[in-house]
Amino acid sequence: MKIKIFKHSNFGNETKSLNSRKAELTTQQIVLLIILIASFIVILFLLFRLNLGEITDNELCHNSVVMRGNAALSKDLIPLNCKTSYICITEDGTCEEMTKPDIKEVKSEEEVYQVLADEMADCWWMFGEGKVNYVSRDLTNENHCSICSQIGFDNSLYDEDFGDKIFETENIDKKKLYDYMEDNKISGKEINYYEYLYGVKNVPELTSQYSYGKINLEEQSYLVMGIKSKGTLEWVIAGGAILGVVATTIAIVSNPIGWTVGSAMVIGATTAGGGGGHVVGTILEGDSGDFYLRPTIIGANSEEFKGLNCSKVETLA
Repeated sequence: MKIKIFKHSNFGNETKSLNSRKAELTTQQIVLLIILIASFIVILFLLFRLNLGEITDNELCHNSVVMRGNAALSKDLIPLNCKTSYICITEDGTCEEMTKPDIKEVKSEEEVYQVLADEMADCWWMFGEGKVNYVSRDLTNENHCSICSQIGFDNSLYDEDFGDKIFETENIDKKKLYDYMEDNKISGKEINYYEYLYGVKNVPELTSQYSYGKINLEEQSYLVMGIKSKGTLEWVIAGGAILGVVATTIAIVSNPIGWTVGSAMVIGATTAGGGGGHVVGTILEGDSGDFYLRPTIIGANSEEFKGLNCSKVETLA
């Protein structure tokens, strides 16, 4: 029997070709890894160079709100990543009232209002602008509040010991803040603050019974907003009244436990002299039927804040 042995003359070349391709693949992987590392370094550099820490916190909050609103399963499975920011408005750059706050140095009354208006706009954006339900639908009668900011005011703004003080007294009339929001556009937008926050261009004229309230510069304030699911009853107010606003018609609802339709204003306690109270905040019925307390500035731990009946606070301290 003859056994023929066939020689494959290209076997050695194919082996070398295979090893070469392996070497090329390894080289490609190394180049890709280098590019990824370089890109990561560039991103980190830009983050530190542009100082985006605060903006990143706002975006993290907004993204968690949107994700929770779009959750197919229980919203409780997706935590809200929203933190209360601590800011101090000061003229001389110091702030003895708070520990390690975000300092907002101002030189004029208008700059104070700009800081407050920007905080209110940021708060409204972070929590979905009244378009996202980020709480579970339940049958319990609970108001879900979020403290976007805790605001302190340094005494350099109003103390008579400071020759260049901005305010003559320790109280700010909120109407001046609303006037500023009416007269000024949000940076990067073609609408003013008031239209963005309240859906109308002009500050509504209230009856002489009601004022816009004041901000006490000697005390810290909360910037608060809230939500109540449409699966529950109306927003419930403790010790206050609701002022309904439809177009230009203003109507007082006597001794209500809440409200159900349209836009409404939460009215604070009546004055000692028997007159009307003041506007604490406004409530919006969103497209989805959920009720939203728009961003409002209110005394920290005040009776008005307690009167909002915030059963749950959805922000981290």
